Amino acid sequence: MSLSQAARDRIVNEFIPRYPSKRAALMPSLWLAQEEAGWLGPEVFEEVGELLDLHATDVASVASFYVMFHRRKIGDRLIEVCENPSCFLNGSDQTYARICDRLGLDAGHGGHGMQTTPDGKFSVRPTECLAACDYAPVVQVDLRFYGPVHVADVDAFLANMEAFSIQGKPSVSMANGPQAIPVEGWETHAPPAPGSAA
Repeated sequence: MSLSQAARDRIVNEFIPRYPSKRAALMPSLWLAQEEAGWLGPEVFEEVGELLDLHATDVASVASFYVMFHRRKIGDRLIEVCENPSCFLNGSDQTYARICDRLGLDAGHGGHGMQTTPDGKFSVRPTECLAACDYAPVVQVDLRFYGPVHVADVDAFLANMEAFSIQGKPSVSMANGPQAIPVEGWETHAPPAPGSAA
């Protein structure tokens, strides 16, 4: 897998002049390379490094830090289940396990390791915060958000993802300030009003 000449030209003529240093053009260059091939291999790290005057290991280290960059081939659809506190407290670990089970994958694989179904149709992995906490547990599929997707919803979700789309749904308003969020087994309180005795 190599960068096309069109991608190389775009990095040199569009990305590099836009930033104060060549290194600053690394993220958009990686994103462009991934758009071309769907993932980033060692050859791309070498080529992008040459264009930006960086060592391939520097390029690879940035790509390995961000979950949005794929360092191996992924399935036709990428399903990512948020594992951060809001989603975890609402059962995202169970949602993740059920999705893996339904697709014939090992949920115990865990971490940020990605698994792909043998037919190449789906890749599944847990991910960092998707910034849609009011729809916890939230699932991202190919950069679109769905939720809430509880463990009992997984079969319906896999059959008709669009029914769970959060596009156009109103978000939870915090207009009246922070509110107590009841969590089973935890005692929670709203913070005291400013100027009141705690």
